[in-house]
Amino acid sequence: MHRRSPGFLLILAISSLVALSGCVGKSTGNQANGGVQTVTLNPSTNVSLQFGGKQTFTATARDSAGRTVFSTIHFSSDNNASLTIANNGQACAGTWDSLSNPVFCTPGVAGIAKVTAVADGVSSPPATVYVHQHIQSIQVTPVSQHDDCFSQGVPWNFQATAYSANNVDITNTVGPITWSSTTANVLTIDSSVKGLPNNQIQVAAKDPGITQLFAVVSGTTSAPLKYTTCLVSSIMLQVQNGPGDSFTVNAGSTKTIEAVALDTKGVTLSKPPLTWSTSNPEIATVSTSGTVTGRQTAGAANISASCTPPTCNIGVLPGLPMYANGGTQPNGQPGFGVITAHVTNTKPPAATAWTATTDCGDAFNCTSVMFPVAAGNNPVGASVTLPYTPNSLMFNPAGTRAYLGSSKGLMFVDAGQNATVGTVSQATTPCNVAVCGKPLAISPDGTRVVVSDTTTDPNQVYIFDAAHATNPPVDLLIPGATTAAFSPDAMKIFILSDTGRMYVYSTVDALASVPVSAAATGLAFSADGSFAYVAGTPGASVSGFATCNADDLGLNVVTPGVPVTIRPLPDVAITQIDSDKTRVTQDLVSLNPPSIQILTAQFNQNPLPQSQFTCSQPSLTSFTAHPPVNLGQGDFTPLYMQVTGDGSQVILVAKNIPAVLVFDVNAGTTSAIPLANNASPLAASATQDGTQVFVAARDADHANPNTCGSVHIVNTQSGGDIQQAVYTNINTNDSMCTNLDPNGPPCLPNLIAVRPQ
Repeated sequence: MHRRSPGFLLILAISSLVALSGCVGKSTGNQANGGVQTVTLNPSTNVSLQFGGKQTFTATARDSAGRTVFSTIHFSSDNNASLTIANNGQACAGTWDSLSNPVFCTPGVAGIAKVTAVADGVSSPPATVYVHQHIQSIQVTPVSQHDDCFSQGVPWNFQATAYSANNVDITNTVGPITWSSTTANVLTIDSSVKGLPNNQIQVAAKDPGITQLFAVVSGTTSAPLKYTTCLVSSIMLQVQNGPGDSFTVNAGSTKTIEAVALDTKGVTLSKPPLTWSTSNPEIATVSTSGTVTGRQTAGAANISASCTPPTCNIGVLPGLPMYANGGTQPNGQPGFGVITAHVTNTKPPAATAWTATTDCGDAFNCTSVMFPVAAGNNPVGASVTLPYTPNSLMFNPAGTRAYLGSSKGLMFVDAGQNATVGTVSQATTPCNVAVCGKPLAISPDGTRVVVSDTTTDPNQVYIFDAAHATNPPVDLLIPGATTAAFSPDAMKIFILSDTGRMYVYSTVDALASVPVSAAATGLAFSADGSFAYVAGTPGASVSGFATCNADDLGLNVVTPGVPVTIRPLPDVAITQIDSDKTRVTQDLVSLNPPSIQILTAQFNQNPLPQSQFTCSQPSLTSFTAHPPVNLGQGDFTPLYMQVTGDGSQVILVAKNIPAVLVFDVNAGTTSAIPLANNASPLAASATQDGTQVFVAARDADHANPNTCGSVHIVNTQSGGDIQQAVYTNINTNDSMCTNLDPNGPPCLPNLIAVRPQ
């Protein structure tokens, strides 16, 4: 109690005697083994209080073993003019009316007080309390002038100034200030820098993006200050230790691609937070560091990198992805927007297809089976029983899980040595819980599934996330969804509906839609992922729509009819345009029964200009069509189309055509491989290399019940239908369903998918 009064000397003398006895002011404990050794004050750090403000302090006494000791604790302040503290630990920024039973706090004067707690002569380390006038506002400013943005790693000092109600600077009285930002990872706040005043902080730029920096003290928050870590403007790719825009890697082997990312100031980022993507994860995968691994199936995949929100160009709304544009790197070497990985495998892996049936329909108590098929002496593997009648079947790119849609909910089969069946929900209603409908697309990493529910009114689209399976699926009100595709970086999902709208779902932006033709049928993304090819809009044509904002790129190619589907070819050509961009030339296949056609698109991605916070659209500079090739089958309804992994062939299976059609892309010719028993295809799926095609079919030899329905295994290299696999079930006349009329037609395989290797 440092009052300047006649009694001061007496108090000082008493305090001195106590100090000599070792009971007050020491943070070390006494020597009694069971007594108080330490006292901890809470809060123990800095506290800022305006005049008349209150703060509760508590304290805990512990013995040498860390056990709580129940002892009387006394609280004290060394500056009672600014802060008094009652016996119960209640502090007043001023003077209490009573220390034993405090009620009213009379405001005091500005100052700094040290608060301590004492138990059995042992004192806690002090807490510092800053007492000040009411803070009317806080302003954050840079200590010195700076550019519009900071390049990654650049530090800069900022200061906060506190003002009272009469606009007086009271910064020196409010104590240390807490700093924060609205968006994570754009900047780092370093509070360990020595020598800075209490009101200053050093901030370093981290990942490209925009955030708000603000300061808080005594419950008052400053107006935010916009802070920008310079956005990514340009991305250039190169093969590690090798020139060129492509490389070859054996199945199971790896190759690394390096990326150079420049910000809008032209500074190279030391740690660019890029998203790596592959156009075909069944051929080649790519890690978060750019390491490409060849899968077991030969073919080619386009590898690219992008600055994709929310981990890059953070906080810009709407989202501002930046795709690799190529150009001349700072070291003078060429960089590319896309690099093609060619995967080789001298011994193709053994292929397995899984097949199921829709023929149970809504029949009461009818169950369907699903079984694997592979060439060999025992082509049909162990079957699994499905809880609901499926309407579709597709594998995730890794081949670890197959998804089957149904009117009662989404099912999945984990296809291992002992396959297991599961459902998204144990309930079959409501549909937004059970995830009813038909799967349209699976994300490149295999975690998210887009499901279209056209039965529930209003129609909906669900996005189930297997990585967060306990979370409710995303529920979107989208009518008549027919087709969906993930962008290679998985940021966007383009969804076509039969209502003349294309919807765009994003992990960053709100659901949006753009007008397209109601006849739009096909979706596929460009090699670099910067835009989507959309078939059937306007009408008999193919157009391009930017991934970043779904804008029509303004150039389309006319086709003989509305394309049924489109598929990009994996090989691309790269041409240097100038120092900051390259042009990509990519072919794609358009199926327009009775013809097939090759289309060629040329495009480039433009660097992001400095201080631009809107989408940098790709430029679709040329879009042309080669003469269509008649397949010689008349008009037909395709059941399945696949471009082989190396882009050399197109595998086609059509309704009522008892053959597998193989179109040679380079020669422009078609061959047909007949199906045994003059079988009529119901569904088909092929390996990525196109060497084996599995056709689920109705066989024409109805006199033989074993061939009523079978899976035909067609080898396109030897040119024959080498095996017909029949599911055997004596109790149901070889039907894939149970509890149907045994005298009626059997359930036939009409869903099939090859499991990726």
